[in-house]
Amino acid sequence: MFKKILCLIVALCLIGVAGCSLGSKPNASSTTPAASVDTVREATISKVWTMKQLQINLASDVSLILKLKDGDKVDGYFFMVKGEGIGFSVSGSSPIYTSQSTDGTNRVSSDRFSFIASQTQGVAYTMTLTPSSSSSGKDTTVFLEIIYPVTGSLFVQYGTK
Repeated sequence: MFKKILCLIVALCLIGVAGCSLGSKPNASSTTPAASVDTVREATISKVWTMKQLQINLASDVSLILKLKDGDKVDGYFFMVKGEGIGFSVSGSSPIYTSQSTDGTNRVSSDRFSFIASQTQGVAYTMTLTPSSSSSGKDTTVFLEIIYPVTGSLFVQYGTK
C-alpha cells in the first residue's frame, strides 16, 4: 500500500513538472511585441489647456483616444526619434486627418496637426500611429506632443494584433 501511494505521488509530481515546463514556452509566432508609451512631460497651461509630451516605441500600432467636448480644439505635432516613417491618422466617427508625405505614401517622419471637436464626429477621437512595414519589429520611436483642453481626457489603447 505504501509503495502504491509513493508511486502515485512521484507520478503526479513528474506530470506536474512536465506540464509546467511545456506550458511556459512562449509561442513567438502568435504574439506581437507590445508598444510602449512613456509620458516625458505633462503640464497645465493657464488652467485651460493640458500639454502632454509622449515618447512612443512603435513595436506595433498604437492608438491614443481623446475624449473631448463639442468645440474643443486640439493641436499637436510629432517627429521620428529613431526609425523610418510612420503612418498617422486622426478619426472621430469618420476620418478627420491622415498625414501624407511628398511622395504620396502615408509614411511621414514628422507632421503637425490641428482639429476642432464637433458633435457630428462624436466625443471620442482616435489618433493612430502605425510603424512602416519595412520597420515593423525594429526600433521605431516617435516623440508626440498634444495640447487639448483640461476638460478632455487622453487614454492609451494597448493591445496586440
